[in-house]
Amino acid sequence: MQEYILRLCKELERQQLWDKESRLLLAVSGGADSMALLGLVQQLPPEWQPQFAVVHVHHHLREESDEEFRMVQDYCQSQGIPFFAEHWEEENHPKSNLEMAAREFRYAFFADMMEKWSASHLATAHHADDQLETILMRLVRGSTLKGISGIAMARTFGRGHLVRPLLSFQKDELYQICEMAGIPYREDSTNLELTFTRNRYRNSIIPLLKAENNQASRHFGNFSEDLQDVLTVVQPIVAQSFRSLFNKVEADWLLDLTGWQACDDSLQRLVLSHFVTEQMIPAGQDFRRSQLTAIMDLIENQSPQKQISLAGGWQARKRYDKLTFLSPDSVRIDFSDFSEVLELNKWVTLPSHGRIGLFHGDNAFSKELPMNAQIVGIKDELALMPFTVRSRRMGDKIVLNKDQPFTKKVSRLFVDKKIPDEERRKACIVTDGEGRILWVPGYAQSVWLSENDKEQTRYRLIYIK
Repeated sequence: MQEYILRLCKELERQQLWDKESRLLLAVSGGADSMALLGLVQQLPPEWQPQFAVVHVHHHLREESDEEFRMVQDYCQSQGIPFFAEHWEEENHPKSNLEMAAREFRYAFFADMMEKWSASHLATAHHADDQLETILMRLVRGSTLKGISGIAMARTFGRGHLVRPLLSFQKDELYQICEMAGIPYREDSTNLELTFTRNRYRNSIIPLLKAENNQASRHFGNFSEDLQDVLTVVQPIVAQSFRSLFNKVEADWLLDLTGWQACDDSLQRLVLSHFVTEQMIPAGQDFRRSQLTAIMDLIENQSPQKQISLAGGWQARKRYDKLTFLSPDSVRIDFSDFSEVLELNKWVTLPSHGRIGLFHGDNAFSKELPMNAQIVGIKDELALMPFTVRSRRMGDKIVLNKDQPFTKKVSRLFVDKKIPDEERRKACIVTDGEGRILWVPGYAQSVWLSENDKEQTRYRLIYIK
């Protein structure tokens, strides 16, 4: 046990994560990782042990959550450690994006407790195996340079800093710490389920890498540090170029295309990556590199007027010699001007809400689609490309009856269904290459779509609100 304590002390000194005068909150779920962190902090020598307390969120997502809550609470009480808990009641759980919503709730509580307890640091138990999983997932998904650098050892958070002191520790070592020190912990049964992406990496891919080299997680950690060092050195140059090229106008951003063209391609990509990760996308959300490429293509596109949707509800809009990045609020106000071609096997983020995508029939389904995802099929002979998603227009009509074809105004459709005005304004329209309305997601589908999604169809449209 002493060996691990000394390792943690060296890490604290090397990274200057906190000192004796700090006030530290430890995020403890009840798993082996966070309980090992708690045990290590308890046994730090006086010169490295600040005043600390434990924060815990009861998510009410699993039956064993009650046991985890009681175990952490009882342990803290028996050790005389201040304990603060928050409950995320089941009636407040959303129907989709549950994992992201849980994370947002958890970190909102942590930030609130930092303020109430006057904490300078929040520590989480992310470790070397988490780092390996994160880097692999982002590489496969196609992230930005900052994204594939992995989890940072420290960053600003709330009124202070969020730190991860265990990033050099492997998962097996954290189990050993708990066993050696007699620290209780609970295993999360959902960690074995392959529904979530991270679990598939953790249970299927990572063991193969470790079979090749049992130090794989340590090597990925070294890679992360090396890449973050490079980004730190380059950052001042990139930030200076960003300030000269981008101008903020209220909530939106304008890009100086003349100055942009004078930069070499490498600097353009780095500046754009800096912009989307530091200014556009909230902390905790990952921005895929494919969207950086899409923005670059938009800039080089010969069309004088074109726009694309981006993550987080943003939109990049080119109007002759100007490129504007519209914030989600601006996009919602200006939804009437929205139109975008649906490319195969790619998502389009809608300005009003949700996302929509066109997929080949044999790969449209994913285990990670939320329960409220709407899916319709398009028969081969009726697939008239390209398909477009756009905002509503005056006079829009849809063909609803196959046996006795007749058209119905979309506006009348909303009246008959008693759809509120604010919902009507958010509605989007999917059209085919001849301009025929195929679908009004959430409200109506035309005769051109398959009535049974399980039929053999060439394409499928998927809408997630």
